[in-house]
Amino acid sequence: MMIPRKGRGFLSRRAAAKRAKGGIDEEKLNQMIREKAYFLWEEQGRPVGEDVNNWIKAEKEVRSKVER
Repeated sequence: MMIPRKGRGFLSRRAAAKRAKGGIDEEKLNQMIREKAYFLWEEQGRPVGEDVNNWIKAEKEVRSKVER
């Protein structure tokens, strides 16, 4: 699906999402979150059962940096 741009043709849905997120597409954003969650897990001594908490914390941190 194409999204109209003011006076300059159309953007693909993926390009529009990338532009809305400060130039980072969803795949790159997820990779950044994955890496941050992994580093948090390692810093905590690799505990069992903290994956969801680490993912949520990583997602908040990464998104706040990207949105600035």
